[in-house]
Amino acid sequence: MEKLNVPRDNRIKAQQRRASKKITQGIESKINLLHKLNVYKRLKEFLFFGLIYMSGFILAFTIDSIAAVIIGIILMGIAFNSLAIFIHEGLHGILAKNEKINHLISFLVGLPILISATAYQTTHNNHHYQLGRKLDYGTYKQHVKKSKWIWLAYVLQLTFGSFIYVIFIPFLGFFGATKKSRIVILIEYLIIISTATLVFSSMALDQILFYWFYPMLVLNILTNIRGLASHALGDVENIYLSSRTVRCSKLVEQVFLHENYHLEHHLFPRIPSYNLPKVHKLIWERLPEAIYAKSYLGFLMQMIKAGLKNNSGPLGVTHPKHK
Repeated sequence: MEKLNVPRDNRIKAQQRRASKKITQGIESKINLLHKLNVYKRLKEFLFFGLIYMSGFILAFTIDSIAAVIIGIILMGIAFNSLAIFIHEGLHGILAKNEKINHLISFLVGLPILISATAYQTTHNNHHYQLGRKLDYGTYKQHVKKSKWIWLAYVLQLTFGSFIYVIFIPFLGFFGATKKSRIVILIEYLIIISTATLVFSSMALDQILFYWFYPMLVLNILTNIRGLASHALGDVENIYLSSRTVRCSKLVEQVFLHENYHLEHHLFPRIPSYNLPKVHKLIWERLPEAIYAKSYLGFLMQMIKAGLKNNSGPLGVTHPKHK
């Protein structure tokens, strides 16, 4: 994956730099330490979710019970969900210290969920550095002006978001990439299609459904809720209100690999996700404003209320610094 050359006059990047400098004054050394990649923590995460998938596989395969099958599918879906987050970490260069190894791991974790790491990187870079602009497809107000169409986009994201993204990312990534990256994207998708064809042709239909497709449905639900909560009903013109921090239980936080701290991620995109809780503790009471939800369920309930009122303004605005 190529390194992105972001112009210093980029408005989003400049706003991020100013905000980061302002809220880290006096704690710069602590924030710098949190950027350090811990290989052992990464290995523990991969092992943890690998064991979750195997546990789900064994439950669904060996126990003749509908409940065991359902629990097994959910566990496998949780493991698949981690792959989507791992590839996201790889796009920011924080899966491995070596750039080539980081790219290789990013590609491998994207392969089971049919995503090219290079194509995803192209679209995700635009999301970070063109937030709320034409090339950002993670937010919608710049693409559809009428409130009813924005709400339709939110509904589609909540229901089919992951599948829509898997379908469109090859095209969005390819047309937005450099010539060199386009070649890599084509190669990666050739490998993905060839591998999927080889694996699926050697499996029975029920095996494909139980060990891949149904877990992908679970991934779709988890990813859509997390993704929607991250940016929906925010203000992309204000870096503090552009991404949401969601409070959740330790279990849910672990399932989402701490991506519930999404404002913290956008302020410090090169900090590994396992350090985002520490970032949150360091900077939260320094923030002049933020959008916040007490839980993912609470966010969805608030969003439904806002939808009934056709209110698309920032949801859950709080002022941690003043509190």
